[in-house]
Amino acid sequence: MKITVYIINAILFMGCCLLVSTTTPDVKDIDVNNKITYVNSDAITKEEIIEIAPVEVIEEVVEEEKVVVEDKEEEIKEEPKEEVVKEENNTTTTSTSNDNSSNTNNSNKPSITVGSIFTGSMSGYGSDIGTHTASGHYIGDSIYYSDHTYGDVRILSGDDCIPFGTIVKVNSKIGEFIGIVIDTGGSVGFDGIHDFDLLFKTSNEALNFGVSRNTTFEILRVGY
Repeated sequence: MKITVYIINAILFMGCCLLVSTTTPDVKDIDVNNKITYVNSDAITKEEIIEIAPVEVIEEVVEEEKVVVEDKEEEIKEEPKEEVVKEENNTTTTSTSNDNSSNTNNSNKPSITVGSIFTGSMSGYGSDIGTHTASGHYIGDSIYYSDHTYGDVRILSGDDCIPFGTIVKVNSKIGEFIGIVIDTGGSVGFDGIHDFDLLFKTSNEALNFGVSRNTTFEILRVGY
């Protein structure tokens, strides 16, 4: 009986050695419990090998949710502004002052009709400043014009509104005479310095004559 117990103990011991040598601590955790059995007052030690399953450590991986905040660009839509276009008034307004002045000038001009009489001023000019009048009459040889009705009459320079050939009776500071308008001048006329210019042989004679003011003019004929 004792031999059998020894054999059992030897087998158990060898088994324990084999278990110890073949156990890989990295793979399994081993817990050995010694169990004592009494056979005929002899203690038999029996080791129970309890394999403890490794505890799997489960790591909870909590993925952080990335909160992506999208910056939304606020599109600011500008409402188109209505452009107010002011239309310029291009209407030409006729100046009343010009009209009034022209009317005044026209009203200042005497009526050139047969029998009309008006008062004005008269200066002189010499025939030595030119050879022909504005109407084309040669003045190099005489200060008179031979009219088919009134005979020899004095040559006058007048306003350009007076037709050439108009016969005017003049009452001036040198007396009364008949003249004919066949010339014009820049400073002569109803809008000029003097109403009429009287032709003289020379400019010196004209200067000596000077100006005849408050001279009366009577229209005897209009044109030729």
